[in-house]
Amino acid sequence: MASIQKMIIERVRLYVRGEIKKYLRRQDDETRKIQGELAECKKRLSKLESDVNGEDENKIFRWLDRIRTSGATLKALRKKLSISQTELAILLDTNPATVNRWESGRVRLSRKSCEKIAKIHALNASEAHHILQEKYILQKKT
Repeated sequence: MASIQKMIIERVRLYVRGEIKKYLRRQDDETRKIQGELAECKKRLSKLESDVNGEDENKIFRWLDRIRTSGATLKALRKKLSISQTELAILLDTNPATVNRWESGRVRLSRKSCEKIAKIHALNASEAHHILQEKYILQKKT
């Protein structure tokens, strides 16, 4: 009877050890997976930081400075979008006369206006016309 008990105890020990090893292997696998994901996140974060701190920021500021001094740039944007000065004024929530003064160089654009123009700069002609249609509809309702 004692030998059967020893066999049972030994089998239980083997089973428990096996279960513990399985659990530890799963934990190791999860740890490696998390470490891989962490390394990938660090790489992406590093790339984003270098993009923000690198020349992209300088490009944006150079573009903003260029557009602040050149009405021709604004006019080129307007032509690219195939819209009139009035329509550009609607997109920018400003007066058409102001757009005319910007394009002619009589008035410099403010930083806030440049930021609005930068958002519009990313649009294509169909997106600009779609936004204009939405604004026309909103104006008719009021």
